[in-house]
Amino acid sequence: MKMRLKIILSLFISWSLYCAFDYFTVITWDNSESMIIKIISAGEESEVIPDYEDSDEEEDVFPTLEREIIFRALSGSDTAAEHKIKAVRLKGTGLDVQPGGNYLLVWDIFEDGSIQYSIADKFRVSSVIFFIVLICMLLVAFSGKRGLLALTGLFLSIAVLLFAMIPLMIKGWKPVPLAIISVFIIATLTVLFVVKHQRYRLVALLGSLGGVLGGFLVAWIVVYFWQLTGLAGEGAALLASTVPDLDMQGILLASVLIGSIGAVLDVGISITASMSELVDYDEEIPLDRLLISGLNVGNEVLGSMINTLILAYLGSSLPMAVLIASAGVNFIGLLNDPYVAQEIVQSIAGTLGLLFTIPATAFFFVIQEGIRRREN
Repeated sequence: MKMRLKIILSLFISWSLYCAFDYFTVITWDNSESMIIKIISAGEESEVIPDYEDSDEEEDVFPTLEREIIFRALSGSDTAAEHKIKAVRLKGTGLDVQPGGNYLLVWDIFEDGSIQYSIADKFRVSSVIFFIVLICMLLVAFSGKRGLLALTGLFLSIAVLLFAMIPLMIKGWKPVPLAIISVFIIATLTVLFVVKHQRYRLVALLGSLGGVLGGFLVAWIVVYFWQLTGLAGEGAALLASTVPDLDMQGILLASVLIGSIGAVLDVGISITASMSELVDYDEEIPLDRLLISGLNVGNEVLGSMINTLILAYLGSSLPMAVLIASAGVNFIGLLNDPYVAQEIVQSIAGTLGLLFTIPATAFFFVIQEGIRRREN
């Protein structure tokens, strides 16, 4: 019964925040470039017949679809009346709008005074807030204090990246030193909020940092010898042209550090927790047996974590992988592609980080436990 009340309370709080955020977003929306609308009805799409007289070649004109839409504005002053427009989109792009849904309407005004409307995207900000809050509330409801501490560590870690590392990087600070400092802060926060036994927090921290720095050093060597510039990643070329003074190779190495710390911390904390449970069960367990147990636990976790890590990298870059493969590149050419090479570096760093973390954490734990026993 108590758990049911927690779930109901989580839904109520999430829905309340959803409504509040939705109202605040709508009343503060800047209507000079876009507008939040609710679709009343949408007609069938028809292809616009292009005027080839304005184009040198027929291939220069992309096929365009047009449909009549009746909507009501949610942002701005005129929210009562219904409006009828013709919205256009390029064939194969854009959204298939649904009546009753909320969308972002944008427009282009041409020199002759004509206006072209299009649906830019689904308005989903409020729903995103709802699901984030709901998941956090349910985590706290089921996990209690441990879940709350884990969320606190997560949000502080995100704040370190968004409000410290990235702004300083844009201002010209070196990406790699910034990433090392950020990784240290993130690892410290995670260990403080997640590891239950205070005396073993230093073990989890040192083991995780040792693993991620070991993987990073190997990645740095690979990047140097493969002469990767960091310009092949998604959005990297655009970033380099927008902020030309950025060290793109350094950003690549920084992404290696940030990308691997999560999985490495998972393994380091798992080994620390397992070994601490063994000590709690038998305080006189031989240190060599404790070391073997830690290594065995790490090897068991390693298989699933490597699988998770590699699939996460592949999943995040799947559109680019499909694009490269669709171009008819052979296997050798695919491996030589700089984008693929950068993803391989990420995978290498993460995998070796996990490999280094297992013995580092186990050895640090045994050393600290041996010192504790001698002092007692």
